[in-house]
Amino acid sequence: MSRHLRVLLVEDSEDDAALLLRELKKAGIQPTVERVETAESMRKALRKQEWDVVIADYVLPTFSGLDAIELLKKTQKDLPFIIVSGKIGEDTAVETMKAGAHDYIMKGNLARLIPAIDREIEEAKVRQKRREAEEKLIQTCNELGETTVELEKTNKKLRDEIEERQKAEKHTMEMKEHLQNVIDSASEIIVAIDANKRITTWNKAAEVVTGYKQKDVLNWSITKLTLFENQQKVLDLIKNLSKQTHPNYEDFVIITKNSVKKILRISGSPIKGKPESGILFIGRDITREMEIHGKLLVGNCYLVPEKSNTAALDLLVDLATSGYSGHLITRMDPHTMKSMVSTANIHISLLGQDRGKEYKTITDLKQLLQTIKDIGKEKKESVILLERLDYLITKFSFEKVMEVLYEMNDDIARNKCLLLLRIDPGTIEKTQMALIENEVQLLPSQKIEGLIIEDEIHDILRFIYEQNQNNAVVPIKKIMGRFSLAYSTVAKRLQVLEMKGLIFTKKQGKSRTVTISDKGKTFLHKRQVT
Repeated sequence: MSRHLRVLLVEDSEDDAALLLRELKKAGIQPTVERVETAESMRKALRKQEWDVVIADYVLPTFSGLDAIELLKKTQKDLPFIIVSGKIGEDTAVETMKAGAHDYIMKGNLARLIPAIDREIEEAKVRQKRREAEEKLIQTCNELGETTVELEKTNKKLRDEIEERQKAEKHTMEMKEHLQNVIDSASEIIVAIDANKRITTWNKAAEVVTGYKQKDVLNWSITKLTLFENQQKVLDLIKNLSKQTHPNYEDFVIITKNSVKKILRISGSPIKGKPESGILFIGRDITREMEIHGKLLVGNCYLVPEKSNTAALDLLVDLATSGYSGHLITRMDPHTMKSMVSTANIHISLLGQDRGKEYKTITDLKQLLQTIKDIGKEKKESVILLERLDYLITKFSFEKVMEVLYEMNDDIARNKCLLLLRIDPGTIEKTQMALIENEVQLLPSQKIEGLIIEDEIHDILRFIYEQNQNNAVVPIKKIMGRFSLAYSTVAKRLQVLEMKGLIFTKKQGKSRTVTISDKGKTFLHKRQVT
């Protein structure tokens, strides 16, 4: 079914505009497109009507993509803004994203255009709903505050006028009910605790995400609720919030009432009053976002291009101890491997000639393929590590192994398993390696292979990321204050992060500010598994 899309196109080339139009129509979209080339024509188009998305070239004769971003900002319209350019360097791409672009796409890779448009339009809708809910919440809180003050005055001045007081109390109750309705209508999780850490507010979104009903948790101490995987982290956040006035963001792993793991991003701030009477938490489920930013997804095959099998075995053990049924197919001595993967949830099969009845032996590709099919059918939540893909290539030929790999990939997707393929990259040709990488995916952790930082430095990187998410400037003094560290200590830890490419610093006036890099964001999300 076709759908309509209103596109404001900032483009000087009619040919490139025609290509974009054709790409939209190929996706079943009936676009309403207006092409502009100057700031004035773009300004008029934005005033004339509403648009669903702005697509802009980076360079125009009298205009630029950055100029277009600034112009859109001044209108205060929250529209998806996507840069489509013929040639753009990494530094320029980073600059456009910082300036406010939501994505950038090369003109030679227009296949990414439609998914990017759909994603950003959906994000814009979510932001709009969030703003509306926040505005309603603020308005209602203000109204409730005014009503409460009025009620206090009435109680002092008109104690004998019971009827009037009852009317005021009734009105207050109605406002409280209205406030609860607004809170329950919010898409975000809203939870509040009092000074004794007892839960006083638990909205519908919190019920949906956690599985715990409001009536089951109200007046409970949050320390008694078996919801958070790391309870101490919650207590530390509450302790820190009691000492500061600005919101603080943290990511928490929770285990729902139905024993499902989810990731929540929560901001907390003290509930203002005299004295302060508790803490308000607002959060959302970011489990899906974390999947997009680097989790292993079931139904996929992942390549582990390493000479040593240590990393692959560690990952297999991690998954097996997290509830997956583990299967190891290897050439190594089974007793040695058994000691390396010391968990009852991992089954071992051997590649090569028969070495006894204790372990299943796989002697050819047909038997290997059938074994993987059987594993997937028997247990859906299975992870399989196939060791020494290079051995199979040497024994049976690259072409035959690739044929099996194509079919294997389909079986893994069909049965919703995970397949890890380890290969020593030094044993095969680069062209062969490229063909394998085209068929299977690299592990997310391979993109920042071997990168390790200490916990104290990791905490600083996480803090910089959270501040950047809120568009907050992060000078070194802010880090010193947050972690109670001396300047020299912070400077050394930032130097480690900058040398590894996880952050970059720049001078702003007399002070130096810190920003997380794309590599730093990837590092924070690496090796999380759905």
